[in-house]
Amino acid sequence: MHTSRSCRGSAGTPALSRRQLMGAGLLTAGTPLLSSCFGLGDTSGLVLEQPGGETPPEFEGRQRVVLWSSFTAHNAEVIQANIDAFHQEQDEIYCEVQIFEGYDGVESKLAASLQAKQVPDIAVLSDVVWNRFYLAEALEPLKGYFDDSFGTDSYDERFLAEGTVKDEIWWLPFARSTPLFYYNRDLFDAVGLPDRAPETYTEYAEWGRELSGIEYDGNTVAMRGYTGGDDWYFQGSVWAFGGAYSEGLDLKLTDDATIAALEYDRAFIHDDGSGYLAADPKGDFVSGVCATLLESTGSLSSIKDAAEFEFGCGFLPREVEIGVPTGGGGLSILTYASDTRKQAAWEVIKYLSSGQATVDWTVGSGYVPTTKTATESSEITALAEEDPNYQVAIDQLEIAQGPDIARRYVPETIVEAKDAIQSVYSAGEDAEKVLTRMEKELEPAIDRVREKYDQRVGE
Repeated sequence: MHTSRSCRGSAGTPALSRRQLMGAGLLTAGTPLLSSCFGLGDTSGLVLEQPGGETPPEFEGRQRVVLWSSFTAHNAEVIQANIDAFHQEQDEIYCEVQIFEGYDGVESKLAASLQAKQVPDIAVLSDVVWNRFYLAEALEPLKGYFDDSFGTDSYDERFLAEGTVKDEIWWLPFARSTPLFYYNRDLFDAVGLPDRAPETYTEYAEWGRELSGIEYDGNTVAMRGYTGGDDWYFQGSVWAFGGAYSEGLDLKLTDDATIAALEYDRAFIHDDGSGYLAADPKGDFVSGVCATLLESTGSLSSIKDAAEFEFGCGFLPREVEIGVPTGGGGLSILTYASDTRKQAAWEVIKYLSSGQATVDWTVGSGYVPTTKTATESSEITALAEEDPNYQVAIDQLEIAQGPDIARRYVPETIVEAKDAIQSVYSAGEDAEKVLTRMEKELEPAIDRVREKYDQRVGE
């Protein structure tokens, strides 16, 4: 298990050429465009140019495929190793990986490139981004590409279903994850807490009041460091309290259960003193400043490498319901590529998602297995036996689910959610007031996408 937060891509600079980073034009994380109509609409048969780049002399004459990737640092090297192996195993296709800083970097550049009439052949899109490009009619339907050599049954059915709309596949699982509950065993033992994750958020709060404020190894310890830059975790706790961002496109932010989830966080931080808004929750956990962490499965190895204490992992707490969100990214083909480019892109995806490549990616990246080949491999079995925490990550998939519709199809939702949770985590604002404001701010954005959503997604 390697890398950092898999719900947003890795951080850091990869040990790859700067040319790859710059090949796609702009190297920028950017701010995602707040329009759900950043495609070109119904333009059947339109073919757009590839982004610029260079084909190495040894691959001259091959069909070039451009893959826009969100993976940096270690994961960039893992995927490039598989692409290098692909180049050695056949002599017709050359795949150039162009790297952007995280999922937001790919999203903003892809939105701009569509307007500039230029597209890559494959894009790594997050679980809350691909839907918007689907709504904009920019993605290629993939069901017809499968055959006897590589069928839909190659994938985990739960993950494959997340990329399926109206019985057509638009987004294939690749780098998928869920959050885990991480806890410092030494700190739990110091105050007599059980060696396990709390079963409910109520129990979590009770334990927080017992542990927070203790002095340990030179630190005054809190129970949890919160992140205000990612609402992924809040999506899960909302479900746990019986609430939702939305049902379809109908917002549920001011429902009592949704308010209860955010009020829980306000009380945990500001009434109990058990939590705080952290600049780097994972770093604080590793250094012993906080005793627990809600963090991606993809961080398991990096935490294991950095922590100088024994830690355990468990399922996320529940309350009145289960609240475990899936996250991470998948692969889509752009519909505006030529047929030749799209077929070559499919061969790249097939290679990355089958055989030893899918095993190497799963083991090397730290994401949970998305293909049956990876799940059933001896390497994954051995990894789970060696580290029970990794088995927790696999087992929790059984109760995980994809994000609410508003979070998928309305990009303003995540922006407004970050503002909302930061207001509560940092300033202790009233949860009902904050969520009422968030719902009011989102209503125009919902209205803008409703007709297109009903057409492309609704029954």
